[in-house]
Amino acid sequence: MKVFNLFFKIARAKAFILLLYIGIFLAICFPLVNSSKEKLDFEEASITVCVIDEDQTETSRALMDVIAERNNLVQLPNDRQKIMDAMFYEVVDDTIVIRKGFEERLSDPADSSDEPLFYEHKMRDTFQSAMTEQFLNNFIRFVKVYVAGGDPVFEAAGKAGVELTKEAEVEIVTPPGKEVLDENFTENFALYFRFLPYLLVAMMVNVLSTILTSLNRKDQKARIECSSVKMSSYMGQIFLGAAVFTVLIWLIFMVCGMLVYGGVYRGLHCSLAVLNSFLFAIIASLIAILISSFNPSGTVVNMIAQVLGLGMAFICGAFVPQTMLGEGVMAVARIFPVYWFEKANDMLAGIQKGTLGDVRTCFIVEGIYIAALVIVIMLLSARRGGLVRQKAVSQN
Repeated sequence: MKVFNLFFKIARAKAFILLLYIGIFLAICFPLVNSSKEKLDFEEASITVCVIDEDQTETSRALMDVIAERNNLVQLPNDRQKIMDAMFYEVVDDTIVIRKGFEERLSDPADSSDEPLFYEHKMRDTFQSAMTEQFLNNFIRFVKVYVAGGDPVFEAAGKAGVELTKEAEVEIVTPPGKEVLDENFTENFALYFRFLPYLLVAMMVNVLSTILTSLNRKDQKARIECSSVKMSSYMGQIFLGAAVFTVLIWLIFMVCGMLVYGGVYRGLHCSLAVLNSFLFAIIASLIAILISSFNPSGTVVNMIAQVLGLGMAFICGAFVPQTMLGEGVMAVARIFPVYWFEKANDMLAGIQKGTLGDVRTCFIVEGIYIAALVIVIMLLSARRGGLVRQKAVSQN
């Protein structure tokens, strides 16, 4: 098992790269997965408002009361510079000035003046100022309707306030296609598995390919050829080392996933997600073995790792959900194994519609990728072994 031992001797030299990838991955995943564990709820927004009443009538005060019921009122002097300073330092979100003649104009149904009933001081257009403007327009609209119906302006202002402060019943509804099929494997936790393909491809290509390339160096290979180690044994020990390395890396990610999950995985969908990740770990390692067959340099290996990892992650739905990608992109993505991994993961989490049969189909496709990669690697290895034997015969 000399080749096997040499394999892991080289692997130990790459431990820092592995730990760096794992550390960065966990640092990103922990906040993302735990950021929305609390139950989604609705809470009405309120803002800090300064209201300056130049009209000083019952109707203007009624408007101030309505604003105060849902927002925080702050008193400021009627000085533009001080108001703008307060808004610059975010003491207030919006400032409303009720202009003189406010009640008089609202009480006249025939009023057609273009002069505004109030104006706002604001630093820039924000959602707070847009919300305030909409509220004031609704207040005026309600008051004019009640005044046109014969109500005195003060009573109309009171009725408008009642309408605008009514509590609305809010129900959080899960959109179609977003239903969680298994509460043990939520959309939130599925983020952990969603990012795994990029990490597995990057790590396997950067580390495993480098190890195999080191074993295939000219001087190293010459030693193997002139030793008593048979080519079949040599290749077998390399594949065994790669298999053990792959399983170890996969187990590390699964254990780290338990830390993010908060314990042992539970439920059928979690088990299927783990199986899905194992299948892709095999695919990633086979891709790394295939790349190493061409003996690329370290710089080329790193470039290939980034192009493959980032490219497939973006196109196939790791960084951008598949539901947000266009049909043309999805048509291209189907030729990559990451697409089928992400599709299965999304269906297990309820992000995409699908049955367990559809998930099984994704697993079968991943199995086909594994078989195809194994066949290609064996053909390349057999050809290389044949050349070695032919060279040895010709020398004899």
